[in-house]
Amino acid sequence: MNVHTLPSTPRIQPSQPVEIRVSVDGEALSVLIEWGVIERWLGEFANDPEAVKRALHSRRSEIERVVQARVFAHGMPISGELALSVRDFPRR
Repeated sequence: MNVHTLPSTPRIQPSQPVEIRVSVDGEALSVLIEWGVIERWLGEFANDPEAVKRALHSRRSEIERVVQARVFAHGMPISGELALSVRDFPRR
């Protein structure tokens, strides 16, 4: 399974899921990363949009692995959307 993030500008609003675009075997998927994940990654810097963008970029491969695991386990969502929560990301 080939999974990679697509170029996009994420919509960042504190307390709202952050949406990014991912390709799974050439099929586009909207991935909604719950705000709790962003807070875990960034702590007090979670409200800084540039810090969120940097975190999304630096954790791109981790996000891709999580998406791959979820799609492998449950199949491609019919809705074209996949929500990821803190349970999906192991603590570092």
